[in-house]
Amino acid sequence: MTDSADSSQLLPEDLIEQAIGILMNHLDVDATLALDVLERMSVNTRTQLCVVAEQIINHSTVGRLWTQGLEGQITAVPPS
Repeated sequence: MTDSADSSQLLPEDLIEQAIGILMNHLDVDATLALDVLERMSVNTRTQLCVVAEQIINHSTVGRLWTQGLEGQITAVPPS
């Protein structure tokens, strides 16, 4: 997929996987922690997970992680 591709044409699970990859790269965390961050963003904003994922893919949300108080919550991988 190229950057010019329309993310709205992806399946919800594809959006979530792509957003997890972006978070992993941007925050230097593993997939488990990236999913945890994505889920917390969804809960904190009361927005569906796939919508948050699409916002991350479209670069409209990643920078807001820190303003939502998540910076202190992503320092360790949650227990299995």
